[in-house]
Amino acid sequence: MPPDSLSPDSAGPDSTGPPVPGMAPGAPPPRRAVDLLRALRVRNFALFWTGQLISGTGTWMQMVAMAWLVLDISGSPAVLGLVTTLQFLPLLLFVLPAGVLADRFPKRTIMLAAQALATVQALVLGFLALTGSPQIWQLALLAFILGVSNAFNNPAQQAFVPEMVGLTLVPDAVAMNSVQFNSSRMIGFALGGLAVAQLSAAAVFFMNAASFAAALTALLVLRTGELRLSRSKPARHGALREGLQYVLHTPAVLFVLGALAVVGTFGYNWPVAAPLLARDVLNVASVGFGALMSAFGAGSLVAGIGLVVVGGSNDRRMIVSGAVLAAILILLGISQSYPVSLGLMALAGLSGTVFTTTVNTRLQGLTPDRLRGRVMSLFVLLLAGTTPFGSALLGLGAEAFGISSAIIGFGAVTLAGLAMLLVLRARRDGPSAAKRRPS
Repeated sequence: MPPDSLSPDSAGPDSTGPPVPGMAPGAPPPRRAVDLLRALRVRNFALFWTGQLISGTGTWMQMVAMAWLVLDISGSPAVLGLVTTLQFLPLLLFVLPAGVLADRFPKRTIMLAAQALATVQALVLGFLALTGSPQIWQLALLAFILGVSNAFNNPAQQAFVPEMVGLTLVPDAVAMNSVQFNSSRMIGFALGGLAVAQLSAAAVFFMNAASFAAALTALLVLRTGELRLSRSKPARHGALREGLQYVLHTPAVLFVLGALAVVGTFGYNWPVAAPLLARDVLNVASVGFGALMSAFGAGSLVAGIGLVVVGGSNDRRMIVSGAVLAAILILLGISQSYPVSLGLMALAGLSGTVFTTTVNTRLQGLTPDRLRGRVMSLFVLLLAGTTPFGSALLGLGAEAFGISSAIIGFGAVTLAGLAMLLVLRARRDGPSAAKRRPS
């Protein structure tokens, strides 16, 4: 972060650090000591983190109910893939301009508006499910509306982290956000599966709507005077182009985003893969599906806590964790055993979280403050915005060849894509650069 990008009144002692080779000015220095709760001692971040933990649990519960409801009504993997595609399509359409908005307007205000929209969406879903059997087109439309909310919320939320904690605590905060995200996923999927089986999908949708109250309240009570706000704003014209030019002319950022594009498209399609594995291969009901995703969340939680302890980030960790995730996908496609699949899902959660958290931390450190909203919108786009392609392809592949074969194919493509990125970088840099590059 350039020194003039922070208001002198808002920049605390932790807001900048000495330059580190290969990182943006003001990026966080290397870790010197382990403190699991260091970021949570910042009042604003602690409130935000708690609100997102509660709200996230409800969101994951809704994901279980939505997937099971679509399968129950349609019985078709392709239809599930289509609805999932529509949920993530707004990320593809809107997330880049949303990143410009996050750099231009208060991120807290954007998140309040986006999460209020998600609350309304959950309420409408609940009433539809309560009053009768909803039509697929209604579920698809509401999935699209949720995607619009996420498209504007996610870049603002990613770029909001340094404003709450200062750059030196960004690695801690990103890792703690991973702990929060995966704790809510583990709890939410387990509760969602049980709630669908014991109560109804409608009850789950109403629970999710209620959970947003925690996130909205946390945002409303933040002390805005303690935020480290950037004074520089993007130009009214050419702001998006400026962000894209920065990425295209910064090889380190381009390499990280390339790896994310590969894994995001072919390695992260759990909303389609998991329910189909549960129903068609493992022959377990909604509770079993919830348990599979809870195992994924448990592995992710272990990874998040481990990353808080270990700290740091580098390209080697990113590539290795992405390759491990791809290998686990192949093993999941081969497995016919529910206990084995539970263990593999836990390992998938662990490796996937190491990958995404490393990518997030790398991008936060490599990007100047004035461009962070736009670059982090690319992070969201390539992690979740590529899902329309991946989900549609996986749904069609499962319809044609079976979900096991489709997952094996996606794992193989992920491995091949990561290998190709390494080859392209080696050719670009030459052997001497490869020897100089830190691991």
